[in-house]
Amino acid sequence: MIRLITKGLSLTLAFLIAGCGFFEDEVPEDIFFRMSGPSGSQVTVIYSKQFVAGVNEIGETRVEVFGADTVVHTLPIDTIIDVRLEQRLFMMATPVISTDTIAVEARVDVDGRNIFLDQGDLLPQVPWQFLYQYNVTFTTDIEVII
Repeated sequence: MIRLITKGLSLTLAFLIAGCGFFEDEVPEDIFFRMSGPSGSQVTVIYSKQFVAGVNEIGETRVEVFGADTVVHTLPIDTIIDVRLEQRLFMMATPVISTDTIAVEARVDVDGRNIFLDQGDLLPQVPWQFLYQYNVTFTTDIEVII
């Protein structure tokens, strides 16, 4: 009788663990990126999954990009980027016209889960930057080498 109860308890525990997502693969698949602002404004965005990033001893995150795509967008931007293989993404945005300052709102979701939402001015000399790498934490002070 005790052996039967133990097997039943083990089987119930296995179903509970499987049901709560314990065995689910949490590796990211898609990053949804949206940037909105004045309709018709143009923004240059650099997208890269080919980079090396790390935090140095004084707390600065350094990103060295060795492959990227540069796209000129007309706001709003609404795109999905597949990150299944690389599990990382770096984005940097600036106004196309070097004298423009554009008020924007940016949103980034990973697999439907919001990880970034902010608004502010997009300045020509101070680009908007976003850095994501699965299971890695970076600082907000980012130095980029392209």
